[in-house]
Amino acid sequence: GWLHAAILVVALQIILGGWVSTNYAALACNDFPLCQGSLAPPAGLSEALRPDRELGYSASGELLSTEHLASIHYLHRLGALLVLLVLGRLIWQLRQARPRLALALVAALSLQIALGVANVLLSLPLTLAVAHNGGAALLIGILVYAISTNNQQAIPIETNSSIDMKYRSLKRFA
Repeated sequence: GWLHAAILVVALQIILGGWVSTNYAALACNDFPLCQGSLAPPAGLSEALRPDRELGYSASGELLSTEHLASIHYLHRLGALLVLLVLGRLIWQLRQARPRLALALVAALSLQIALGVANVLLSLPLTLAVAHNGGAALLIGILVYAISTNNQQAIPIETNSSIDMKYRSLKRFA
């Protein structure tokens, strides 16, 4: 359901964030909500995403251009939009059945978005960059908690008396 979709898109977004970081693309888009003054995706995404290249270089060995780096950053922004949509749907679904969990997700998601935007507008200060990583861990942690408590509710717990009854019934056949 939506809970598993949420953890999947957050995990993929963390991977995209790592791609941004390892390619030093975080500062390639220094405005928000625009990227290099435009809402359109920058050119060069296919070259920037090639797995057969060294980090920071194109497959032909040239340094990645600003457009390549901006396209990597732009993809992370699109991932953030997808996370917002999927988690927004999950939060809407949880709002009545598990309101405290829904509120925790709203708070963590809001914090993460604010940290991401602040990193762009303030040119990536180290404390905000580290906090943005912590925000991603917080989101994953809340989602893992949600899945684990959701599964606990669905798994019947055996009592000692039911185990004793099974043991006695097996003993008859021995």
